[in-house]
Amino acid sequence: MKALLVLLFSFSMAMHDFHVSIAQVDFKEEELQCTLRLFTDDLERRLELDHQVKLNLGGANQHPKADEFIAAFLKENFKIEQGDSSLQQVYLGIEVEYELVYLYFYYPCPNPPQQLGISNRVFFDSFDDQSNIVNVKVGEKLRSAFLNSSSTEQILQF
Repeated sequence: MKALLVLLFSFSMAMHDFHVSIAQVDFKEEELQCTLRLFTDDLERRLELDHQVKLNLGGANQHPKADEFIAAFLKENFKIEQGDSSLQQVYLGIEVEYELVYLYFYYPCPNPPQQLGISNRVFFDSFDDQSNIVNVKVGEKLRSAFLNSSSTEQILQF
């Protein structure tokens, strides 16, 4: 399955005919550590429209508020709930590798979760064909949420 996702993601870089994000969430050291992979042009286009600025993500002249804009975008669109409460997201930063951008953030979580509510609405309001995959690993258990505009959240059991 992983090989297929990597192949699809790599192939799509040349064509970019479909829209997908892939998130990896790992429970480690009392945190849910997250990496979200997106196409750089999709993120730039969306944030530039929202804020009416040129971001130049990863460039020497990256907009000074780029991290602030990205953090707000993530808090609005990517959420993890444990029980009846939303966990508090902490944005760490961005890494740009040509056509892909990696967003790093975490949620404090003192105990291994038994259940998590996952919501990733990134770009659902931008692209009709957007799909978001969230892989969550707690200990040796790996669960995945496959989200789209008609199914924007999922509960994962560990």
